[in-house]
Amino acid sequence: MIIYELGINPSRFTCEQTPNPLPDGKALDDVVFDILGLTQAERDKVYWSVSELVKNRIEKVRSI
Repeated sequence: MIIYELGINPSRFTCEQTPNPLPDGKALDDVVFDILGLTQAERDKVYWSVSELVKNRIEKVRSI
């Protein structure tokens, strides 16, 4: 699951954690983030947003 690949614990509030993506994924992310000119804070927000989106979708599926 992508949340684990980003180094996020899904049982805790996402923004309280420092993303720690797996090295191979981080290398690719860094290329894209560098092209976009994102700061570290902006990169963390991207990781948090993706984690929250995935977490919310999983919770929605489980509620059906």
